[in-house]
Amino acid sequence: MLNNLISNAIECVRTGETPLITIILEKRKEHALLSITDNGSGIPEKQQSQIFEPNFTTKSSGTGLGLAMVKRIIDDLNGDLYFTTELGIGTTFYVSIPLLKQKV
Repeated sequence: MLNNLISNAIECVRTGETPLITIILEKRKEHALLSITDNGSGIPEKQQSQIFEPNFTTKSSGTGLGLAMVKRIIDDLNGDLYFTTELGIGTTFYVSIPLLKQKV
């Protein structure tokens, strides 16, 4: 999951620019929140509703399974996967996963 999100973040940075990827892990009440931010080109509005669909890709060599697989893993963990994006600025993917409750 992390490998895919980080690889996507690096690959979306425009040619000639240095990738800047920021990863933050926070504990939020009963969830862990992971954010992965890139300085890529952002996700065009017309593609935003499709990016988690199997076989959707914008890459010439991509299979379109990466983000669909990540979404499935997060769903299986009863978590949530979402993003914010700004064209020309970059994208942040958020992974929210419930924390396991400790036995007392």
